[in-house]
Amino acid sequence: MRKAKTLFLVGVTVAGVLAILLQHEQNRQLVPELEGVREANAKLETSQPTPNPEQTQSDNQTNSSEEVQSELLRLRSIATKASRQEAEIAQLRKELDQLRARTLNGPAAASSNSDALSAYLGAAVESPPNLDPAYTKDGLTAALQLAAQKAGISLKKVGIDDSEFPCLLGVVLDPGDWEKLKAQLRNMDGYEFHGSVGDDTRNAFSIVPSRAFPSAAGAQVNRRMNTRLQLFYDSFAAQQN
Repeated sequence: MRKAKTLFLVGVTVAGVLAILLQHEQNRQLVPELEGVREANAKLETSQPTPNPEQTQSDNQTNSSEEVQSELLRLRSIATKASRQEAEIAQLRKELDQLRARTLNGPAAASSNSDALSAYLGAAVESPPNLDPAYTKDGLTAALQLAAQKAGISLKKVGIDDSEFPCLLGVVLDPGDWEKLKAQLRNMDGYEFHGSVGDDTRNAFSIVPSRAFPSAAGAQVNRRMNTRLQLFYDSFAAQQN
């Protein structure tokens, strides 16, 4: 159980780090527009005419000033959004640091970690009552064997995690064969390749299509599946060592 909890925490940490990187990339893309805020401010200051009671501004000057004001408001809104994202990233880093710290603090911390993990992952989602047989353990295994046959490769070992929905698949194969198999998996009618965890010779993945997920729990299924993939791969790879 201690090993399982540790592996779960690894998955949560990986997911958290990925979230940080995603937010960081989004903020990086806002940099050019934030530079525009500074430029717009400068233009606004220099474009304001010197007060002169005897001079009447033309309609064109008024429209130009209104356009600058509108653009400035838009760019300020972007700046506010970027600041909010930075705050969210800082909070996420803080929570991850706290989670790592509790991992190192013994049994009491392990219980707290378990609660945090449960809150993050949510409960397992039950299989739909009318689940297509193609997405059961037997159906997925048959589909994997067919994909390998079409790719002209041999699967050295096949594993499956059917502990909850959706089932996950694991394979061990010769170097270079994974790309061939993956190409076939992507093109299989009725299945959907969600990505994988692994390397050139060992991989864990899912091909159950999203349309088979309960509509009200799609996000939860994906969140749990991403963590399960990492844990399944770790367990599957350890069995081959």
